[in-house]
Amino acid sequence: MSTNGLSESRIQLIRLVCFFFAASSFVLGAWMMADPASAWGAVGMEVGQDPFVQALYGGAIMGEGVMFALGVVWPVRYLVFFQYLVVYKTLACLAGIAVLLRMESAPIGAWLVIGGWASAGLISAIVFPWGQWRSVESWYGAR
Repeated sequence: MSTNGLSESRIQLIRLVCFFFAASSFVLGAWMMADPASAWGAVGMEVGQDPFVQALYGGAIMGEGVMFALGVVWPVRYLVFFQYLVVYKTLACLAGIAVLLRMESAPIGAWLVIGGWASAGLISAIVFPWGQWRSVESWYGAR
């Protein structure tokens, strides 16, 4: 796979962001899988007696961490994962904001979660080489 459209500094930026996303996903995801009540409680959100969904989400975050760890090694091959994050985080933030705006007293931690997700989506949008998408497609053999 040729990278003759991305500068070496852009590739290093992609690796750095992938490393940061992988490391933070592994820490947060592991905490959420091992002790979801504590993880969500740290941002002021009560999970109740059966934190199945919260633990499941921890596993999903760990999965993101694995994908970004692979992006550290093969940054061009895993570029498309930044696109996925832009779409996923945008829709998740819109859904979360819609719920929080309907609440009488939304927990501050929930707004912090929205802020974290929005930041990850924004960073992904900045890192992804949108202007070079045709080249990215050809690297994958799609064109």
